Amino acid sequence: MTGLSSMIKKFLFLIVMVATCLTAVATDKDKPNARLEPMKIRKRNARPDIPGTLLIELGWNILQSNPSEMEIGTLGSRTFNLYYFYNIELPFAGNRFELMPGFGVGLDRYRFEDDITLSETNNVEIVELEDVDVQKSMLVSNYFDIPVELRFYANPNDKKRSFKIGVGFKGGVRFSSHTKVKFEDNGNNVKSKEKRDFGLNRFRYGLTGRIGIGGFNLFYYHSLSELFESGEGPMDSAATNITVGLSFAGF
Repeated sequence: MTGLSSMIKKFLFLIVMVATCLTAVATDKDKPNARLEPMKIRKRNARPDIPGTLLIELGWNILQSNPSEMEIGTLGSRTFNLYYFYNIELPFAGNRFELMPGFGVGLDRYRFEDDITLSETNNVEIVELEDVDVQKSMLVSNYFDIPVELRFYANPNDKKRSFKIGVGFKGGVRFSSHTKVKFEDNGNNVKSKEKRDFGLNRFRYGLTGRIGIGGFNLFYYHSLSELFESGEGPMDSAATNITVGLSFAGF
């Protein structure tokens, strides 16, 4: 968790830097002779007007076509996404539409229902955990994502509070993966983590949808790519992923 927190902090810092640069560019364009004007005292706003949208998504994963020996629990199989979108207003239909390209990280967890884990030697295999009291066992897969969304606003004059609908596409590349097992052995709590590929697909892509009001939305992701590489997953799994959840706009 310490490494994950550090990564998220660095990502937030990057977003703030990008937004600050965009704000500076926009200001220069609006006032080309700003350097020649006399110094003016400006009223400080309580909240900076940062371009774009910071989106936080909390979701739950559902696997399809996965082996019965590898069932997952939906409530324990969570997704955390952190994305920055840049809003490009489209000059038609009364400015009700925006194209929103973005980037960010997607962190997926798949919690196994049974006392199993994955092992990778020559092949990826499902291994039963015996003689220990398993408290939690999961597969973790983390991605760098590039989402693109087309969004419609019912009220283009107040988009931050408007009802909205969005459809889009997301592609990503996996940058880390591991299994995590928490169990009790002879009265001692033990955590075990193994970092491997586990036959997971290096790339992912799929369709996205969003509906909501203001900064609160419901989102949906339907993967068009398989979770595991063809012929490399456990028991030749061809599982695909669906994620549903809530999203919140940070600014």
